[in-house]
Amino acid sequence: MILAAHIVFASAVSASARFSLPGAFLFGLVSHHLLDFIPHFDAGSFWPIEELKAGTISARVRILIFLDILASLVFLVWCFWWLKAGFFILFWASLGAALPDLVVTGFPFLVPRLRNRPILKRYEKFHYIFFRQSRPVSLQRYRIFGNLSTLFIIGFSLWLLLK
Repeated sequence: MILAAHIVFASAVSASARFSLPGAFLFGLVSHHLLDFIPHFDAGSFWPIEELKAGTISARVRILIFLDILASLVFLVWCFWWLKAGFFILFWASLGAALPDLVVTGFPFLVPRLRNRPILKRYEKFHYIFFRQSRPVSLQRYRIFGNLSTLFIIGFSLWLLLK
């Protein structure tokens, strides 16, 4: 799932349910893995396997990641400024929601020597137990479901915030 969907969902539910700060973080963390179980698209859907294994990132994938992060930040500013959602709830829910992808793909590419750390390798295996990514070579129905599921999660989250 794109990072924005994880952050939107975790922030919306945490703010609406008025979770405590640790509760918001834990909800973000758990919801990340549950949402990844749903077939979805993310920047990795367009990341060639060869580049992923080699630890390189093409310009196209970098742009998609940048737009995803930008959309997440715009959403958080909107929630904080317009909806008056609590900053710390948004921060901790977002951190919990983003942490799995940061640990599995973010940090190892920013600091390559982290890629071979045993604890990161174990967490990466755990992360991919739940992961259902839709790749461009997949069946057309699977790709459509991947897009619709991401849009539904974002739409539901916005409805929850605005109701």
